[in-house]
Amino acid sequence: MDIFAPVALLAAMAAALGAGFLLWSGQSANRAGHGALFNTERQVAYERAKRSRYSALALGGVSIVLFVLYFVTNSSAGIALEPTPIPTRTSRPTATLAPAKRETLIATLAPSPTVSPPLAKGVVANAGDPGVRLRETPGGNEIDFLKDGTVLELFPEPQVKTDDGNTWQKVRDPQGRVGWVATAYIVNQ
Repeated sequence: MDIFAPVALLAAMAAALGAGFLLWSGQSANRAGHGALFNTERQVAYERAKRSRYSALALGGVSIVLFVLYFVTNSSAGIALEPTPIPTRTSRPTATLAPAKRETLIATLAPSPTVSPPLAKGVVANAGDPGVRLRETPGGNEIDFLKDGTVLELFPEPQVKTDDGNTWQKVRDPQGRVGWVATAYIVNQ
């Protein structure tokens, strides 16, 4: 988890509190200047009030910058504040059922695992340098380049022919990324 966003939020809140305190102390110093009997005492109070206001402005600016950083990092990271799902209870069969009925009930509740057949394999060949492009869709945006000799899993889906005359095969590369590769650069194993 990225720690920068929560730290920026806490620092922004602390800076905002500090700015509020400095504004309050500046107002107190200003009031003290109004009630001062001597000019020197009045000038010292007014200077203290002015320094407190400038410091409050600076801390307020830092607070705003940190709040902006917090919201920018949260939105760019794609963090969505979603409610935590609440677990629900599922009822379990009771032991009062007869064994035959219980086995039937369990068999109907628990689906049997399905085993999918292994995918066919292919190898990238004659792609040259930097390699054949792995694309998101047939002829679409590039994901990466695959070098000659890269072993691919070929999906059983039908190949797609695009308007430019290329035929595309849906594949999975060794890193587990799924995409499309021009069939001219795939040799079946």
